[in-house]
Amino acid sequence: MGVGVALIVVAIGGFTLLTFRGTQEPTWPGWLSIGVGLLVALLAYNFSSLRVQAAESAVSIRFGPTGWPSRVITYADIQSADAIMVDPMKWGGWGYRWIPWAKASAAVIRRGPGIELLLKDGRRFVITVEDAVTGAQTISGQLH
Repeated sequence: MGVGVALIVVAIGGFTLLTFRGTQEPTWPGWLSIGVGLLVALLAYNFSSLRVQAAESAVSIRFGPTGWPSRVITYADIQSADAIMVDPMKWGGWGYRWIPWAKASAAVIRRGPGIELLLKDGRRFVITVEDAVTGAQTISGQLH
């Protein structure tokens, strides 16, 4: 959806440039629109995928092809891991979310299965993944 919106903004910018070509009107609004549209498209592309890895000492979460933003949570900081169903609206929407009043953060790219990590300091971190049950079991197996 973000890429679609970005393409519309780029198209508006292109239309503005074509409309004002050869006139005395400034073209910077068209160029600005194209620049903003391209930036939105890149951000949407980067936040469209999520990689979660349960390594020997920690769980790492990385967005998109750039791996940014990322978060690493050591097993020493995790109290429990459970498979849950994630509704993005309960976690502030899609993307990397910080919900201070709920002492929670989330990496959400879709509605559906996810892993909820309860941290030892009382905070929660939720990640949407395809096979949440296996992921939660893998993480739980690493906890001491």
